[in-house]
Amino acid sequence: MKALSGKKTYFTAGAAVLTALGAYFAGEVDMQTTISALFASLMAIFLRKGITSEAKKAASDEAAPAEDKPAE
Repeated sequence: MKALSGKKTYFTAGAAVLTALGAYFAGEVDMQTTISALFASLMAIFLRKGITSEAKKAASDEAAPAEDKPAE
């Protein structure tokens, strides 16, 4: 499971992109629905990346010595 850590979101978003394109080319959905699905998949990827980077930043701030932190 550790090998998939951080990759499940990307695999799921990739599957959503393939499904949206497949449905469009099969004539099941229109272009607007396809574009909406593509943007939703991309948003999931970028949201996950943003949360990960902010969590790392917050963790490194907590690990910093007390004298480096601004007074509250």
